[in-house]
Amino acid sequence: MSNNKKYDFSFDLAGLATYTDEVGGQLIRRAILEGETAKIIRVQPGIKGTQAINLLDSTLVVQEGSCGWNTSGATTFTQRDITVCDLKVNESLCPRDLNDYWLGQLLQPGSYNETVPFEAQIAELKTAQISQYIENLIWGASSATTCFSGFKQLLAQVGSGTTGNAGNIVVTGQTALTSTTALAQVDNLVTVIPDDIADADDLVIFMSHANYRKYLINFRTANYFHFSPDQSFAEMRTFHPATNILVHPVGGLNGSNLIVLSKASYMFMGTDLLSDSESLRMFYSQDFDEVRLRANFKVGAQVAFPEFIITNGLA
Repeated sequence: MSNNKKYDFSFDLAGLATYTDEVGGQLIRRAILEGETAKIIRVQPGIKGTQAINLLDSTLVVQEGSCGWNTSGATTFTQRDITVCDLKVNESLCPRDLNDYWLGQLLQPGSYNETVPFEAQIAELKTAQISQYIENLIWGASSATTCFSGFKQLLAQVGSGTTGNAGNIVVTGQTALTSTTALAQVDNLVTVIPDDIADADDLVIFMSHANYRKYLINFRTANYFHFSPDQSFAEMRTFHPATNILVHPVGGLNGSNLIVLSKASYMFMGTDLLSDSESLRMFYSQDFDEVRLRANFKVGAQVAFPEFIITNGLA
């Protein structure tokens, strides 16, 4: 029996070059659609630049029965424009830069390296980072520096009439949440919900993760332990006691004391997603002898019927 053994410590990474090409569309879709806020609100796809959100409203007038035809009531179609910014990520990775480090041991033998180690993990990390970027952008974008206003700016246009905003409801005199006042602060918003949407099945209260933790402490110390199976703190979601209102923390409000109560279907995130241009890819550029990462995506935000959205008016 021969005692000769062959050990091959080289990694064949050739297949990874096509990994992100094959699932690049799925990666960018996950980055856009699986953010904390995007999972809850409405996503309007197929937007290249600016597109109208078509809204329907109606005034019903019931009359006493009599002969004749007496026209009354109205059906109204209105629109609110949603604009998406065309964004991209371009990054270059030079395999030669790894030669003097431990990562160089993972390169293919020879001087022609067309891949870098851990391409799949790099793509996954970029996907998560893009998702967080979008989460922060749809809440914090300012029209002064971006092509659209995020939810925080949209909901600061109280009664101003600017950009067609009729103005949302602001409960004045509110202070930042504490672990002893959180339930009462949320109650202040709940009490002014317009009757027209009071029985809606998609009412959501958005707040930062820090404020949500204070809310949970207040929830616990108030001895509200009667949860239904879908009211799990582990899932970072619960329902405000004795209501149909979901309380959900979102990263886009981190660092902010703003609290927003809205129908989820009244908050829109715009994107493209129907276009092949929205993808995340890693590929070898022979001209520059480097691995390149490219991500293209579009995103924007808008609210429908702001007069039914309630905030505590804090920044």
